Amino acid sequence: MSGEGVTSEGAGQEAPLEAEAERQEEKQPAPPSRFYIVNVVSGMEVKVAAVIMERARSLGLDIRSVIVPYGLKGYVIIEAGDPGDAYEVVRRLRHVKSTRPKLMNVSVDEIIKMVKPEEAKLFKIEEGQEVEVIYGPLRGLRGKVLYVDERKGEVMIAIQDAAFRGGSAMTMTVPIEHVRPLKEGQP
Repeated sequence: MSGEGVTSEGAGQEAPLEAEAERQEEKQPAPPSRFYIVNVVSGMEVKVAAVIMERARSLGLDIRSVIVPYGLKGYVIIEAGDPGDAYEVVRRLRHVKSTRPKLMNVSVDEIIKMVKPEEAKLFKIEEGQEVEVIYGPLRGLRGKVLYVDERKGEVMIAIQDAAFRGGSAMTMTVPIEHVRPLKEGQP
């Protein structure tokens, strides 16, 4: 007798069990998304994000998205289901400062705010006008506008705060949306 057409009882039952196991794996929901922040070289955020997505695709990792937040230089946010995948995708990657992505306990709404900033209130700023810095580490400083570069969206101001100047005139260039004009008669 030849072995053709003869099947053992166990062999016929293995195929349905494997198929059912595959169907159960497909039905299992994906693990919830978590966001991880990665410190990168400033100015290389977009390049690092592109490399991360390509690497995740080629390695078959569960990286769901890579976010380059507006106004947050030096950081990339990775959305992944597994922390091991987030670590693996940035391991030995050029321009990445931290090899361990840090878990961020933030909601999706907070991430959306980082990606889609609210419309900034732009004030009409003119040369010679008194302004106050309203955003960033220099917030609260007051000065006089020396030059407005609308093409670049920047304004050059001369700081009037004597404690900050150290006795000599100090000028700085800041984004135009980071200043607001002082009202007439405001101290």
